[in-house]
Amino acid sequence: MPYEINPILDRLCAAFPAGFSRTAPKPLKIGLGEEVMALAGVHPALADLSRTQLRRALQVYTGAAAYRKALVKGGPRYDLDGQPVGEVTPDQQADARRPRVPKAPADADATAPPRPRHPPPAPRRDENAEQALLKEVIAMAVPGKLDVTLKINQRPQAKPATAQTVVFAVQAEGQTVVVELKNKMWNNLKTAAETYPQWVAAITGPMGEAVEGGFRLVNPAVQVFEKKAKPDAAAPPAPEPKAPEPPTSPAEGYARMTLKRRV
Repeated sequence: MPYEINPILDRLCAAFPAGFSRTAPKPLKIGLGEEVMALAGVHPALADLSRTQLRRALQVYTGAAAYRKALVKGGPRYDLDGQPVGEVTPDQQADARRPRVPKAPADADATAPPRPRHPPPAPRRDENAEQALLKEVIAMAVPGKLDVTLKINQRPQAKPATAQTVVFAVQAEGQTVVVELKNKMWNNLKTAAETYPQWVAAITGPMGEAVEGGFRLVNPAVQVFEKKAKPDAAAPPAPEPKAPEPPTSPAEGYARMTLKRRV
């Protein structure tokens, strides 16, 4: 291995003592590994480490016997600041109790016949655990923005909504999406539909209020692209013109001259 794991673990414990501990580890929150790897090359204590190095170190940390014992005990999970975030589920406790399967040594006898492998039994679904996990994930949700993109390739039937806008509807994936465009955007779309033989328009915007069978698109923006027709693959290629063959002798290509005997 090109690098040592223990020094990296020591640096993690020193950088985040409330979250990492070699002697008394606590269950870490779901997704904390991605947060740590995102600090690779950024955090002063991790400036010279790569995501691969941190990922390997986290695998060793969470696979250690002391950490698995902490999972078996259950209780809250913790973030880098030592604040409780979520709980260890019963399924996660049960998984931590299972013995880890050691990897085969690298110098194992390659001539030994492989052992028959049987597919593991399908795990039983615990609906209560799934609901608990779902609530935990929702509680850890981060803010984001949802944009919807509609793609159309034919001009919709629009009606004036106000003096500055028109409104039309698009059926997409079983949803009715109501779009209200400013006159300038609508004119651009209409011009493209009348000019281009083939085209596609991308209409993008956040989801708005619900309507019957769908929703409204808020503050939509439109981009129209011309689609180039693909060449017909079935048409035979045009024959290439043949170059004229060079004359075989200097006199070829000219009228032949003869000498007549004068009497």
